[in-house]
Amino acid sequence: MPLKSVYRKDPPFVVSYDYFDYSNGTGYDIYYGFSNAGTEGTITQSGFYSGMIHKNGVEVTLTDQNTYYELLDFDWDIIFNIPRSIKGDILIQIPFGVLNNTGSTKDFNIKAECLVYHYNGGETQIGSTATSEELTAVNLDNGLIRSHITTLKINAASVVNFAKGDILRFTIKVYAKCTDAASSRVYGGVGCDPQNRTDATIQLVSNDSQEIQIINTDEPTQMVFHVPFRIQT
Repeated sequence: MPLKSVYRKDPPFVVSYDYFDYSNGTGYDIYYGFSNAGTEGTITQSGFYSGMIHKNGVEVTLTDQNTYYELLDFDWDIIFNIPRSIKGDILIQIPFGVLNNTGSTKDFNIKAECLVYHYNGGETQIGSTATSEELTAVNLDNGLIRSHITTLKINAASVVNFAKGDILRFTIKVYAKCTDAASSRVYGGVGCDPQNRTDATIQLVSNDSQEIQIINTDEPTQMVFHVPFRIQT
């Protein structure tokens, strides 16, 4: 007697969430930013190591004491393998900092910024650009750091639908201005370690931009994205 063919059907995909906002009908997933071998990415577990505890930009010279200068501009992407719909408050936790490399004591103001995009071949911004509180670094000595962690909120007021393969992109920027004199040289950076390890041992060596500590040793380095998904009913 010939054997019957057995056809195996995959079980349906079950969407789970890290926590819920039932009043708004949303479920939140948490993603952690990392950087390995010059590539930025996101994961859903904080137990993984990032190849780099932080990500810093190149040295920037601030020539106008009344102007904020962009120190870095990096993207962190979430690629969806199934269709998803986003609606509600997107929360972004950013550890960031600057290092004075001028050769003398200077006064600085610094801030971070985040933009969120739906990318499907082109970028469509979601909500408004969010900017952190301004930080002051008064009498910041040469080679010293001013760092901070901030949480920003960007509202997706209407439903944004993502098809399979679409990307949710977080563009993070850091800015600084020198308020007491021109021609000040600084580096900016962001923490991006899922394990939240301390950025303690990397120091500036011979102006090598790969050898910079950018987050103070007593402050967090964990970059976190809270994404609100519409609960399908």
